[in-house]
Amino acid sequence: MKKGSKLVYLNILVPLTLFVAINFSATSIIRQENHLPVVKIINPKNNSTFDWDTQVNYEISVADKEDGDTKYDELNAKEVLLEVRYAGNKAKVQAILNKGVQNDPPGLAVLRTSNCFNCHNFNSKAIGPSFNEIAVKYTTTASNVDLLVKHIREGSTGIWGKETMPTHPELSAEEVKRTVQWIFKYAKDTDVSYYVGTTGTFRTKLSAAAGKKGVYMLTASYMDHGLKMVKHLKGQDVVVLR
Repeated sequence: MKKGSKLVYLNILVPLTLFVAINFSATSIIRQENHLPVVKIINPKNNSTFDWDTQVNYEISVADKEDGDTKYDELNAKEVLLEVRYAGNKAKVQAILNKGVQNDPPGLAVLRTSNCFNCHNFNSKAIGPSFNEIAVKYTTTASNVDLLVKHIREGSTGIWGKETMPTHPELSAEEVKRTVQWIFKYAKDTDVSYYVGTTGTFRTKLSAAAGKKGVYMLTASYMDHGLKMVKHLKGQDVVVLR
């Protein structure tokens, strides 16, 4: 009887110990929390006024518990994106505001998560041409889309001067195609502009073109790097200029 009791005791103890260990491990994973980035447009202030055909200075701050703080240069400023959108009436702006934080279109998401902004800006030349210059040079055709996909994935040289376009084998053909299509679509929208960085300037429309009506909506956003087994989070801030 003594030997039998000992065997029964061990059979109960071992599974219980394994269960506790597994449960403890699972609890640790669940408690891994990724915090939402705090994005703030410092300037211009919300509901401030603007003048037509004028340069507007902007300044953005980002603080993320896991990634760091722009105040201490802990974040890459090129990962901060500002969308400047002109709307002919306040109702259109309110409709956008009511949607809250939205996921980026697939093409823009690829731009933000790859190294594109190291060499390209949206509206001005950097190491390479701006996205707007690319859209002007190439008409929107299926063959040009395929050509640009090839240049981006396999690299190119001599097309925009002496600069070399590096290869991007880490991006699938479908990802690059969506990016090229987004660039072509973005270039045709004269009411929306994009800027990279925590500081910079943009110019408002000519009063004649704007009809002396409308408002500007500025949306600053940052997509964090996330944690292992935890999804990325996008923080944003919006101000309206009247």
